[in-house]
Amino acid sequence: MLVVMQEGATEAQIQKVIDRLVELGFNAHRSTGVMHTVLGGVGGKEEFDVASFEIMEGVKEAHRIVSPYKLASRTFRPGGTVVKVEETAVRRLNSGAMP
Repeated sequence: MLVVMQEGATEAQIQKVIDRLVELGFNAHRSTGVMHTVLGGVGGKEEFDVASFEIMEGVKEAHRIVSPYKLASRTFRPGGTVVKVEETAVRRLNSGAMP
């Protein structure tokens, strides 16, 4: 989860967003720049409405940063997955669906 605060957002507005992130089970990470404060939420519930953050006072934009099945993706494991069955290693070489 990524929340970008508006330029000039107050500490109270930022804290309300942090409190909401924590309420949803996220670990909140704050990065304060020259113009904006960016809040990152790590972990937390999978099901939540991003719009609930977008309507909060002081929020410029909010984005869900999650990729289902990311541990099985080519981005995470570009060489593919090898499954060993007894003494035989099975590797999927093409990216198409199995027949």
